Amino acid sequence: MNKFVTLSAVVAVSSCCLPAGASVVYEDSTGDLFDNSMSHLDITSATVSHDAANVNILVEFAGSISDTDWGNYIIAFDAYEGGTDSNAWNRNIDFGDTQIDRFIGSWVNSGGGIDGHHHFNGWYGNNDGLSITLSDTGIMYTISREWLGNDVDSFGFDVMSSGTSGDNPGVDHLSQSASATDGWGSGSTSGTFLTYNLPAPGALALLGIAGLARSRRRR
Repeated sequence: MNKFVTLSAVVAVSSCCLPAGASVVYEDSTGDLFDNSMSHLDITSATVSHDAANVNILVEFAGSISDTDWGNYIIAFDAYEGGTDSNAWNRNIDFGDTQIDRFIGSWVNSGGGIDGHHHFNGWYGNNDGLSITLSDTGIMYTISREWLGNDVDSFGFDVMSSGTSGDNPGVDHLSQSASATDGWGSGSTSGTFLTYNLPAPGALALLGIAGLARSRRRR
């Protein structure tokens, strides 16, 4: 399990939720792959933030994803009660005691792409409100609050790198500080899912109104 979480914000943060604009950095150990020459699959951190419309997740890697031009990257979400032990890409991944209900798969070759899925009596595709932006050593995921679920105020998640074949494991898991798998032919296992808390979109609007009222009283 990851042991280092950093909060970056210019305002005080309550224990229940983060203000819009705050970000949380979830750090991962490096050099923990079964083949450490694949540094573009070695996750170093994920930085999560949100506003009224979107949740943003920046995943960064030890090596260049543009130089290698191959690799798949997955985010699994536990946003609601219930869910499934499976995943939409049928990867050889064990999520432990967690059941997931949202799934994002992505790739960096040929300019990159994203493939979103929801689970309800099975997996079904839903890319509405999803996009990625690639840099040399990172992927920025923009995820609409509607895609995640407008009533979601907290979600669990894990980030995984993987290969290009359907039966590949997660080569690196953000939730694991040790190696997640022994090789391409072995399955991988998540640690405890990480948690990100956020207020409902309506609460953000109320916070904005309250801030405006306070600003007017100071004048």
